[in-house]
Amino acid sequence: MQDPNDTFSIRKMVSQMARTPTFRIGLVFVCLLGVFSYEAIKLFNLHLGNHARIERSYRRTILGKRGRIFDRNGDDHPMAISLPAWQFFLDPQSVKTNHNPEVIAQAIATNLNLDIEWVREQFHATGPGSRHIKLAVSQRDDIYKTLLDSKDTISGIGADEIIIRRYPQGRRMSHVLGFVNYAGIGSAGIEQVFNTELSAVSGIIESEKDATRREIFDRRKIVAPPIAGHDIYLTLDHHIQYEVETALRETVEKFDALRGWIIIQKIKTGELLALATFPDFEPEHYQNVPNTLWQNYALGTVYEPGSIMKAVTVSAFLNERLGTPNTLIDVGEGTWNYANRPLRDHVTGRITVATALKKSSNIACAKMALSLGDKKLYAYLRAFNFGSKFGIELPGEEKGILHPVKEWSKLSPTRIAIGQGIAVTGLQMVSVYSALANGGVMMRPYLVDKIVNANGEVIRQTRPEIIGHPVRPAIAKQVCEMLAGVTESDGTGKRAAVSGYSVAGKTGTAQKAVRGGYSNTDYFASFVGFVPASDPVFTILVTIERPRPQHTGGFVSAPVFARLAASTARYLEVPPDQPDELEDQDAAFPPSR
Repeated sequence: MQDPNDTFSIRKMVSQMARTPTFRIGLVFVCLLGVFSYEAIKLFNLHLGNHARIERSYRRTILGKRGRIFDRNGDDHPMAISLPAWQFFLDPQSVKTNHNPEVIAQAIATNLNLDIEWVREQFHATGPGSRHIKLAVSQRDDIYKTLLDSKDTISGIGADEIIIRRYPQGRRMSHVLGFVNYAGIGSAGIEQVFNTELSAVSGIIESEKDATRREIFDRRKIVAPPIAGHDIYLTLDHHIQYEVETALRETVEKFDALRGWIIIQKIKTGELLALATFPDFEPEHYQNVPNTLWQNYALGTVYEPGSIMKAVTVSAFLNERLGTPNTLIDVGEGTWNYANRPLRDHVTGRITVATALKKSSNIACAKMALSLGDKKLYAYLRAFNFGSKFGIELPGEEKGILHPVKEWSKLSPTRIAIGQGIAVTGLQMVSVYSALANGGVMMRPYLVDKIVNANGEVIRQTRPEIIGHPVRPAIAKQVCEMLAGVTESDGTGKRAAVSGYSVAGKTGTAQKAVRGGYSNTDYFASFVGFVPASDPVFTILVTIERPRPQHTGGFVSAPVFARLAASTARYLEVPPDQPDELEDQDAAFPPSR
């Protein structure tokens, strides 16, 4: 056991030594030696040590541009493009203590055109996401410089490089183009169907960082450059599309209709020149409208077509050699009872097949269907592609409703013959009339002409495709001649006549199907036809849903057809086949807007 007196002696001796100059000098020397030794070891390690664990590599993704979408006129008229931009965000917790939040809020609101009160609220945000509050998107580099380079007064603001989608023509072709969502994914229209082809491949930059974690640009190397997405060229023409959308909007508004759609198809190839639905929307602001407005009603709505179906019935009747255009059919006094149900007509007596089509006789067409028999009528409907999709390059195409023969009642053929008890799409109806105008040859409708990669190489070229021959060429010609009578002065489609051109077509006024029967107030008003009747070039379908107070296809839709047929024929430089009746040979197609 240590003696306490010894401990006291040691303390006393140390205390005496600490008072001597020699001890103090020695202590300072030891301290300095320790500091210099530490620095020497650190310097040695920095120069010769192993730094494998020190992360100095720099890696960044270079965003590639999404592919563009053009109309049939090529690069001069882009319908969808991608541009670089900045997504600005706020991190309230990163605002420096010596910076005034009010000054920062004012700068944000002024430069990004945001509500100042909303911006002020964000400075007090808490919880998930409060460190990265999205503010707005801008393409302007001067705004970036103002908000991120003014470090003496502004802090807490950051910006991410992004690629934004823009639609230079606004609402035009909105239901065809679709839109890209916030995640950069195509979510409707062409943008959705061809999202993979349009999507870009991001590039990669590798470099090194200095001690302040900034990139050393001399060490930069691009490991993989970005690759832009493929460009898509449509068959649609934005000049024709403009006229179509304008006429459609005006008609829907004029007749206080629920909606409407118009399709223009090139007969020989099947390609679509215009495809429009109204109401429409702005693809850049798709989130501002109900998602029901994103639907393309021209191919996504199924409806009972009414009398425009009668051309199919007549074609089948003639193709089976059950009669000729001059064959007489007795329609009686305007009411015919079959299967204990009356069918009414506005024509009476004995009429020819040609007159039945021209005057749109219900009874005559019903009797033609009975002479065909259920199985043959069904076979012709299938031959005209009812009950099937075409596979158009858009989402939402419906196949319509065509029940198998075994589900038909005794009454079914008499009603299907006049466009009831069968549901179709606008795309199906316009293709049927194009087939008749094309000598009985049905072409597959399409609206993507080609896809071109970033190197300018065509990786896909659409070729016209024949999908059927529902009737013989001679029969198709006869039906076309009969349809030309519809637009004569005593026909149901006289308002569809076009000065300078012969027109063939058919009106349709179909009651909307409702629970338990048919509406007495709501109708589908349609006109479908082609120009010129003597040598058809294009087909137009106009359908307006629930027009009021007028509701017939002859009154509502036929004039729209005439307007668009005239402007489209001039634009396509289709030679008039009735020059003696031409009123204005110098009428110019309105400029693009």
